[in-house]
Amino acid sequence: MSGWKGPLIWIATAAIFAGGAYLADKHIPGEHLPWKELDTSRPLGKATKSQILRMALSPPEVCMDLARDTAGFETIPSDPKEGPSTGDGKDVCGWEVARLVYGQDDIVLTPGEANMKCPLSVSTYLWTREIDRLAQERYGEGLAKMHHMGTYSCRRQNGNNSGRWSQHAYGNAWDVASFELTDGHLVSVRSDWTGEDGDAEFLRDIRNAACKVFNVTLSPDYNAAHYDHFHLDMGPSSACR
Repeated sequence: MSGWKGPLIWIATAAIFAGGAYLADKHIPGEHLPWKELDTSRPLGKATKSQILRMALSPPEVCMDLARDTAGFETIPSDPKEGPSTGDGKDVCGWEVARLVYGQDDIVLTPGEANMKCPLSVSTYLWTREIDRLAQERYGEGLAKMHHMGTYSCRRQNGNNSGRWSQHAYGNAWDVASFELTDGHLVSVRSDWTGEDGDAEFLRDIRNAACKVFNVTLSPDYNAAHYDHFHLDMGPSSACR
């Protein structure tokens, strides 16, 4: 009988885990379960970031199909982008698969649309929706415009002596400077981050929300180079500053 103890323990353990997973699936919202597929209709949850990571590691069509099918997401596939034919960025910069993002619902990007690698675009969708929710709660007004500084730039990291390429070189990062509400009120990282009013608190709420969906979120708390914008990227590093 003792020879059966080991297998019986493993079977019992597997049954307990299976039962736990079944109960979790039944009673816990999907945004909190890391084994669930990312669903852009769900709010942000404890497992959203891990679900985004799994999507990002899947074949490109998984993300492209999700972006295409997300309700209200104004985006189309980008044309492939080749880097320079000579010089420092040769065979480095650009992308094969990406999205051209215009905005979502009634929220637009200004001064215009932006090319983004697909996981960055989906994270942007989720973040923008969260900003709109936070704005409604704090001001009673929704988000109307995202003022950004662009995504693609074939260059190395600024202020980094390692010589590593910036995620901007791949369209895998973007910089956002300010947020305009439906009543015209403008909340600016440059002007309002150091304030002591609701706008400064709103910006910190926005930064904290970004940390839930982007791999790297850098604010003015990181260094002086980010005094006027948030840097957001989906590169291999991890930071929330």
